[in-house]
Amino acid sequence: MPRAAGVPDSCYGASTCSSLSIAGKVKLLTARDNDMPASGISEVGIALYPGAQTAAVHGLTDLFNVAAKIALDQRTGRRSLRVTHWQSAHSRDAEPRCVYDSAPVGKLRPGILIIPPTMVDLPDPDVPAGVVSWLRDKHAAGATLVSVCSGAFLLAKTGLADGRAVATHQICQEALAARFPKVTVDTNRRIIDYGDIVTAGGFLSWVDVGLLLVERILGPAVKAETARFVLSDPASDDVHYFVGFAPPQSHRDKAVLKAQSWLHMRDGRGVSLAAMTAIAGLQRRTFLRRFAKATGLTPLEYCRGVRIARARELLISGDTPQKMIAQSLGYRDVASFARVFRKATGTAPGAYRKQFGIPPGEFAPKTSSLQQQPKLPFGERVLAAG
Repeated sequence: MPRAAGVPDSCYGASTCSSLSIAGKVKLLTARDNDMPASGISEVGIALYPGAQTAAVHGLTDLFNVAAKIALDQRTGRRSLRVTHWQSAHSRDAEPRCVYDSAPVGKLRPGILIIPPTMVDLPDPDVPAGVVSWLRDKHAAGATLVSVCSGAFLLAKTGLADGRAVATHQICQEALAARFPKVTVDTNRRIIDYGDIVTAGGFLSWVDVGLLLVERILGPAVKAETARFVLSDPASDDVHYFVGFAPPQSHRDKAVLKAQSWLHMRDGRGVSLAAMTAIAGLQRRTFLRRFAKATGLTPLEYCRGVRIARARELLISGDTPQKMIAQSLGYRDVASFARVFRKATGTAPGAYRKQFGIPPGEFAPKTSSLQQQPKLPFGERVLAAG
């Protein structure tokens, strides 16, 4: 297996790097010189807006930076992928400006623009006009627009999704359809790719769309290596930190895959064995046997893994109270949530956040996304599953 330059060989072994956060893994990969020419580089921009989920922004940034360093041409030392963040100034009508650049060399030209999900509430209907017109203009100039989960609201605001199907989380379905009746909302597909517009919905869909874009820009080999590096499981019993839950989906059991996608879109909450068997179109005994064979887990274990992975993502983001996380994932109280989380990860939720949480202001604004976001009616509140 090829090695990324600057990464200790031990990181490709059992457990040395699997206990690190994605950000920690990125730091291990920065040994190679970043002062490189910008010719031939592909730029992926991420649009920052009030309420954008910092966990998704950071996660995508780190995923792309890992992929870029893995893909460095060993003969020319040329970086092939650049990540930028774009944010509006104080004026609502102002165009976004670049506030972060992973490879500050040459002219800024994002060929792909990602609209990340929100944290708790749906995006404010009164989105800054500058952001909407900027997205529309960039698309007209040839950029591909990519929305993740509730980011579909900003995409729909541009009018570019009219007459098209859009993937999003099922909790967004009613509100998105009501606000934008010309858009066809589809919660059954995790990714819908029109080439110029890509939408993703469901559990941890920012990981799915990130790897899709890595494959598109850098090829399947780099995608596979990036996925292995970022989503590597711990290899020893004493390492309990997972960067994310990597659901087994390489099997070819279509009925089980259908049930998995359904579970992902619901973050593993409020599901029953009867509903899962109905989605899969199988009898109970057959479903249990095939699900265990395909995933190596029982449906109950799988649902628990999905919920804990979602909890990890929310804890890493740093600004969602544990009580809100527990309630959003269907736990009776914080104590029940903490007990299940500790059993699954070996760490209490508070200690996990302290160890792996993203420091505020590293890439995105310091203001909490919950503080930035105006409260919407209960029917439009959503815990967006990025």
